[in-house]
This record gives sequence, structure tokens and C-alpha cells, in this order.
Amino acid sequence: MERFEFEETHMGVSVRIILYAESAETAQAAAKDGFECFRVLNKMMSDYDSESELSELCAKFDSSIPNPPETVVVSDDLFAVLKSAKYFSNISDGAFDITVSPFVRLWRRSRRQKELPKQHYIDQARKLVGNQLWTLDESTHRVQILKSGVRFDLGGIAKGYAIDRAFEAIQKYGITTILIDAGGDIRVGEAPPGGWKIDLNGEKTILLENTAMATSGDRFQFVEINGTRYSHIIDPKTGLGLTNSCTVHVAASTATEADALASVLVVLKPERGIALIETLKNVSAKIILHQNNQIFQSKNWKVRDNE
Repeated sequence: MERFEFEETHMGVSVRIILYAESAETAQAAAKDGFECFRVLNKMMSDYDSESELSELCAKFDSSIPNPPETVVVSDDLFAVLKSAKYFSNISDGAFDITVSPFVRLWRRSRRQKELPKQHYIDQARKLVGNQLWTLDESTHRVQILKSGVRFDLGGIAKGYAIDRAFEAIQKYGITTILIDAGGDIRVGEAPPGGWKIDLNGEKTILLENTAMATSGDRFQFVEINGTRYSHIIDPKTGLGLTNSCTVHVAASTATEADALASVLVVLKPERGIALIETLKNVSAKIILHQNNQIFQSKNWKVRDNE
């Protein structure tokens, strides 16, 4: 087996695929299929692209459209992501919420202008945010949006899902020693000689095998307004950027789980977040609060340091 490495940009981040294969031809074909998963899923789930399946889904429920449908059938991949998003919102009491898009738009403007959004704008946006504003029918893959103007933002889960789909595409070539890194969210298969050595934000090097890991936090993306440091990550309850500066690492069986749960833990209080993690199977987490360097980690934190 030879080591091959490939890199492309997808979903606004650098995507790196490392794999061990018997030939360059097999490696190139596998990596091509992996990158294609990112391309197709980004086209499907982008909230920036007005022609994406996600954008068109939300637009179909606008009251300005004559005879809007009661429900809309969506593709298998989009339904799978929406189903996962609904689950993570339910178990986190709304800390994960894909309807946060109106708040995101307000906050992007606030970060540019370095001023907080006016309260009446936050109040207006809040009417369009909430897990109760949309439903799923698993038997028919139908989605219903219950209020005109609701928009979905899959930024906290789509990248993890794309990693998983790319991982599966590469496995179809009989390849088992795989690493996919998309902007710091990672999934690895069987370890090569010496193991998969992962750098945790410059903190330490760890060894991973047959697991996924996502990191979230505001160490590098934040804005200071009126003397308060606000994260680029928004609390769905307040509509504002978080002020509790932290870094979160989540290890899970899939990148979809790790990606979504990392978003959840940044929003929840550390004690509550760790308590949630400890109710889940094959999931572990570590939270670092930067103000006092306090560390919280689940009892089953399974990451092994590279000694």
C-alpha cells in the first residue's frame, strides 16, 4: 500500500484526503469520488446559492408565492441532514437550530459595522427561529415549513455529513486507511504505521483511529463591540454572538455527529453540555474555557495523546 494525498477547496474550506491504496489509479479515482461528494452536497445544501435545493425548498413556502404547497419532497441526502438536524435540536433544547438564519444575517452585518443589531430587528428575526417551525415525514421524505420567511442554515452539520459521504465513497474502492480533513473537521479509518497524528489547534498531538472529530470555538473569529468580545457563533436563544470564549473538541462515530455536537457544546453551559454528551453512545468531548483555562471533559473522553 502506498500513501497518497489530495487537496481541493469545497464548502469554503480546504479539504484534504489522505489514503493508502495499491495504485495511483485507484487512489485518484477514489479521491475524485470523495471530492465529488463535497461538490454535489454543497450545491444541494448551500444557503448562499439561491438555486440550491435547500434555498428552493425554503422559497416554496413563502406566502408571496401563489398556492404554496403544504409539504415538499426532498432528496435522500437533504432529508438525512434535516432529520439529523431535528434530532440534535431536540436533544439540545434548541442549542442546535438550523432556522437560525435570520439571526446569522443580522449578526454578519453587526460584525461588519461593529455595532449590535437593534432590539426590534432581533425581535422580528426571533419570530422566524425555532425547531417547532418545521416538520418532517420520514415515510414520504416530505418537509413542511409552517411559517413564511423561515430559512435553513446547515453550516453546523452539512460539512460533517459531506465528510461521511466522501468517506463512504472512498471505502467502496476497498480502501480502509483513510483520513478526510475539511477545515479541521476530521474522520479517519484504520491507522497507518505510526497512527493518524492530529494536531488539536496547536495544543497537543493526538492519535486517532476509526473515529471522527470536530472542533468548534471562537479563538480566531470574533468581534469586540462596546468592550465586549462576541463570537461569530450565535446563540439561537438570544440572536447574538456568544461571549463565553471557548474551544470544543468532540469525538464521535461519524463526522455528522461530531460536527453538530461541537456546535451544541459551544452554546450550552459546559456542565450541561458534558452531561448531554455522557448520555450518548460512542461520543466524548472536551471543553476549554479561555478566560480561566478551565477544562471540562466527559468521563469517556477517548482521545489518546501522542506520547
